[in-house]
Amino acid sequence: MELLIQSTGGYMNETQKKHKYNIKILPNKYNQFAWIHEDTIIGKNCWIGAFVYIGPNVTIMNNVSISNGVQIFDHDTSYYHATNDTNEPKRHNIIIGSNTQIGANSVIIADNDNIKIGDHCIVGALTLLKQSTPPHTIFAGIPGTLRKTI
Repeated sequence: MELLIQSTGGYMNETQKKHKYNIKILPNKYNQFAWIHEDTIIGKNCWIGAFVYIGPNVTIMNNVSISNGVQIFDHDTSYYHATNDTNEPKRHNIIIGSNTQIGANSVIIADNDNIKIGDHCIVGALTLLKQSTPPHTIFAGIPGTLRKTI
């Protein structure tokens, strides 16, 4: 039986802790039940809910609210796993602009290019976002589409 260790409110076994990408998930000041990669840059006045995963190569500007259950990935491994491709998936940068709100259980995936979510944006709950968004917009749905300019 593998020894379980507590990390950021969740439990990981030794294999998960030594992930092949050398990803380290550390306790954080935002939420004990959020998993935030150590290389993530987070601005001032941000709120991050429970059960959030934020991978590497993510920059979060000031005054951002990330609701419970949000997942932010710098790559997409679906093709990699489906085809048993031996190449590592390409990783991209994600920037979340200032004064932006990401709704509950949304997923942001940078699969083909870098993503910039503009300042003063809203990403609706349960949205799958795989593209950049202009400032002052609302995106929602699967896939995430422009719903309104604000």
